Amino acid sequence: MENAQLVKGTYGYIQCWKQKKLIAIGVWAVFIAGMIGIPALVFHSRYNAFTIAGIVMVLPAARQIVQYIAMSGFSTGNREEYEAVESRVEGKEWLILLSDMVLSSETGHMVLNMIIVCNGNIYGYAPKQKKDREAIEAYLANVLSEEDSHKRPVVHEDFREFEEMAIMLAANEPSQPMEGHCIAERLKALCL
Repeated sequence: MENAQLVKGTYGYIQCWKQKKLIAIGVWAVFIAGMIGIPALVFHSRYNAFTIAGIVMVLPAARQIVQYIAMSGFSTGNREEYEAVESRVEGKEWLILLSDMVLSSETGHMVLNMIIVCNGNIYGYAPKQKKDREAIEAYLANVLSEEDSHKRPVVHEDFREFEEMAIMLAANEPSQPMEGHCIAERLKALCL
C-alpha cells in the first residue's frame, strides 16, 4: 500500500486502519504482559499494584480488539475500479470522490467502496452488501435531509452503472454548483 495515511474517505483507508489497529493491539498485549509479568518476576508475587494496573489495562485493550473485529468483515475496494473513477472526476471541483466508507447505523454497518458528492447529492457504489440498496439509500437520504437538501441519493451495485454515472456527472458541470463539502464531511464523521 503506497499511501499509509489514515485519512477517512481515501482509497486504502480500511486496510490501513486494520493494520494500525493490529499494531495497537500488539502494543497493548506487550504492555499488559510487562505490567503483570515483570513485577511478578521481581517481587516473586502476583499480589502487587502493577498486577492490578495490568488487569485494568485489559479494558482499553479489549476495546481495540472489539473495534478490529467489527471492521474485520470489510475490505478496501478494487484498485482498478477506483482509479477508473478517480481519472473521471480528477480536476472537476464540483465533484468530491470518497472511498472506503464504512458507515454505521442503528441497524448495522454498510460499506460503500466509493461515493461521489455532486451538486448537493450523493452517488454511491456499494457491491456485495448485507443491506439492500433501498436501506442504504434511505440512510444516505437521512444524511441529505440534515443538509436541507431535497435530493435523493443513488446507490449502484454494478460498477459499470456507477462508472457511467461518474462519466455523466463529470461531463455536465452544473451552472450553479451546490457546496458538497458539508455533505462529504458529514459522511466522514459517520464513517468508522
